Amino acid sequence: MSQGDSNSAVDSSSPLIPEPTVGKARFADYLELTKPKLSLMSIITALLGYFAASPVKNVPVFLGLTIGTTFAAAGAAVLNQWLERDADKKMKRTQDRPIPRGVISPLPALFLGIVLTIVGVAVLFIWTNSMTAWLGLATVIIYVVIYTPLKKVSPLATEIGALPGAIPPLMGWTAATGSISTLGWVLFGILLFWQMPHFMAISWMYREDYQRGGFRMLVSTQNGAVKISYSAIFYTILLIAVTLVPILLSITGHLYSAGATILSAFIGWRAWQFFKAVDMDGPARKLFFASIIHLPLLFAVLVVDRWLF
Repeated sequence: MSQGDSNSAVDSSSPLIPEPTVGKARFADYLELTKPKLSLMSIITALLGYFAASPVKNVPVFLGLTIGTTFAAAGAAVLNQWLERDADKKMKRTQDRPIPRGVISPLPALFLGIVLTIVGVAVLFIWTNSMTAWLGLATVIIYVVIYTPLKKVSPLATEIGALPGAIPPLMGWTAATGSISTLGWVLFGILLFWQMPHFMAISWMYREDYQRGGFRMLVSTQNGAVKISYSAIFYTILLIAVTLVPILLSITGHLYSAGATILSAFIGWRAWQFFKAVDMDGPARKLFFASIIHLPLLFAVLVVDRWLF
């Protein structure tokens, strides 16, 4: 349920792909509607939040969190593709999705998205707790109802879209503890600020495609290159600051302190290269891959630190 979709090469004036022909969809096409890679990130971060809370062993809660987050994330992804089906036809990176390609029609996609969302939130209510379920529902609503349409209206959609991407670790934490402590909010902050340099790199790499799709991205505004470079470095500084909070409060051990310091220096270096670059293409790709490496390693170090020390 986090942000990041789109790329270049199809003229926006080209005719739209014909409406789908019923009966051609395979299971793989419906699976693609759920954006498995993006949904997997929500699932993993929710589980990392759960394990970081050092929970008492409770198999039903663990299964409820896993299954409920899976269905809710999948439902949000399907509804996102349903809403953006026309824009997806205009962009190279998304024109091969099931709805633009014509193998799944919009109505079944809408129905699937609603059912998956309802099942996911219901499972969270029944097997975890009400706080976790409400957080799951809020994630879907912000992502689908606010973030997705706002992408066509304002560059602020990027910041709004970071919220649903940051909630899953909170869901894991509340599933394990029934409340939110300081470290739970730290996990939320890490995900919130991490998404910004990550997505600024993506927005530069696929800037032409976003423009074809009609999305109002920061990179498409006047002096967009300067703005996204400043945004990337600003949010990276906030990311590093939040990452170091557990060290300053002495709520983590030496393993996290060492890992967080090294990883913060790594992502900070890549963000600085992106910030000062004249030709931003190479540094954007490096920042993107650095963010992909940074997050799972940081969370892994935190979980190991919490369980072993």
